[in-house]
Amino acid sequence: MRHTGFLKYMTAVLLLWAGLGGTQAQDMHLSQYFSNPLYINPAFAGTSDCGRIGVAYRNQWPNIGGGFSLATVTYDQYIKALHGGIGAYVNADFQGGGTYRNISAAFMYAFRAQLGRKLFLTLAVEGSYTNRYVDWNSLTFPDQYDPFVGLVQGRPTMENLPNTPLSKHHADVAAGLMLYGEYFYVGFSAAHLTRPDIGFMGKYRMDMKFSAQAGGVIYFRPSYGEKHSERDLSLSPNIIYTQQGKFTELNYGLYGNFYPMVVGVWFRQSFSNPDAVIFLIGGEFKGIRLAYSYDLTVSKLAKSGGSHEVSLGFRLPCARQHSARREVLPVPCPKF
Repeated sequence: MRHTGFLKYMTAVLLLWAGLGGTQAQDMHLSQYFSNPLYINPAFAGTSDCGRIGVAYRNQWPNIGGGFSLATVTYDQYIKALHGGIGAYVNADFQGGGTYRNISAAFMYAFRAQLGRKLFLTLAVEGSYTNRYVDWNSLTFPDQYDPFVGLVQGRPTMENLPNTPLSKHHADVAAGLMLYGEYFYVGFSAAHLTRPDIGFMGKYRMDMKFSAQAGGVIYFRPSYGEKHSERDLSLSPNIIYTQQGKFTELNYGLYGNFYPMVVGVWFRQSFSNPDAVIFLIGGEFKGIRLAYSYDLTVSKLAKSGGSHEVSLGFRLPCARQHSARREVLPVPCPKF
């Protein structure tokens, strides 16, 4: 049986189960968590010292024909008149060689309250709109396969399927909060608060997703007379826990900042199975950040080819303040 045909068959099974309410649907995965911080927690909006734009592309399991790919674009910035930050992102998730696609757009606002001289609390709300699409004509099913020769081209299926592609639209709401200071941050977010119906062939309400994040920066060598400059020598430990329905995931890792270079290593797992070791290398030059990461799969999908991810970030022009009284204190989290 060919890999492409097998993948399309499995995609069909998963989509049918999702439509009939027989499986749990999870959101997309990213390995460069902080290249797209708004997707982790909307409370990250406007928590950088300057506005930023980011783009990323992920190719997952390339050794499996018609695998998974994802593209995303993000923007966020602190707005003084709004007493907080705004942000937006667009994600496009493709599976099965385009047989299934999921495109979503979101906008968020994060209010910032100062609790102390260098202690802040952000409270965020997010609204999003999603389109899910499946092309039934691109799928193959068990009755189209011969046990000896595999897929038989032109053999019709007896499955009772729609004659036209299906498209599903829904709105959604998320919220988040974050407490942070000069050296640490702790955050919590909740997504899919409306539990939208995502079933194609029947009603199926999506599970809410909860995420907790924590981390900070350990500085070793401030430079140029500026405390905590981006040219510092530092380490940044971080941990992210996610739960959606019965699905749980734990990500923990460490970044080393040796300006202008950054290296990092993460481990991703559930509480019952390991998933991947994630290696990252990146750099920054005049406000432009470029990073590459590779997921070394350690689960039973080790022969899938892992995952490749590339991100490109742009820091927008702004009056960067380095005094202790600056209004925007950045969250001490990684940039990739």
